[in-house]
Amino acid sequence: MNFLKFAIFAMAFVGAMASCGAHQVATEGNSTAPNPVAVPEVQQVNHVAKIAQSFGAWTSLKANGSVAIGGKSSLSSSMQMRMERGKSIYISVRPMGIMEVGRLIIKGDTLLVIDKIHKRYILENAKLLTSGIPVDVNTLQDIFLGRAFVLGKGTLNAAMKDLVSVSDEDGAYVMRTKEQFKGFTYAFRFDKAYHITALQVVPGSNPASANTYAVDYSNVKSSLAGYIATKVKVETQISDATMSLSLSYNGFTWNEPVEIDAKIPANYTRVSGSSLMNIFSAQ
Repeated sequence: MNFLKFAIFAMAFVGAMASCGAHQVATEGNSTAPNPVAVPEVQQVNHVAKIAQSFGAWTSLKANGSVAIGGKSSLSSSMQMRMERGKSIYISVRPMGIMEVGRLIIKGDTLLVIDKIHKRYILENAKLLTSGIPVDVNTLQDIFLGRAFVLGKGTLNAAMKDLVSVSDEDGAYVMRTKEQFKGFTYAFRFDKAYHITALQVVPGSNPASANTYAVDYSNVKSSLAGYIATKVKVETQISDATMSLSLSYNGFTWNEPVEIDAKIPANYTRVSGSSLMNIFSAQ
């Protein structure tokens, strides 16, 4: 089991999402569906308000679950997740829920990956994964939990109604930001109950393009923090290979004190984060 493979893949995805904001241009959002149906403005405001209302307030999160990575090599394991809103993300990988084999932490602008199997670690500025663009922890948390956001502005709220547009496509509501990004367009899909089902990131402005990143959300449940997607599957391309990352959460505990151990064990060897970015293509 190579925990570093999981850690680098997971962070390469969420880091790339955060970096999109470096290429912002003022354009009307492009459709990813052949025949979107325009929604009247009054209804759009109502849809945005209902989506935003489904996201409750929270300060911290503890959850158990499982993680699986698929591609040229595979990994599956139990995990524990901890989050402090806007501050940190912590994932502990524990096969069979017992011994911890690895740990991934984002705290502020620092990325720490500890590989207990090989007694090594990565300690880098998180912008390593975003071509120099600082990672927004809030956005990463939104991606993991299935919350819509406006890049550079934060989690969607009703006051952002003028920043987004909503269309009816194939029986789903599709929300896009009116101001998109050079090289990327991104959109969120919701069912008619306002449960998130997907986040799609498409290269360029060609609706026929394949997704650079696709995140499928399922098993959306109501919680103290509003609607939360308890199953998340990410698919992307790395070195011409299709990679997938699946997360499943259970046992949510909200708004209690969270302890995040970011200590580096003694006698561990530090390895370069940049040297591991091609870890998949080496297989």
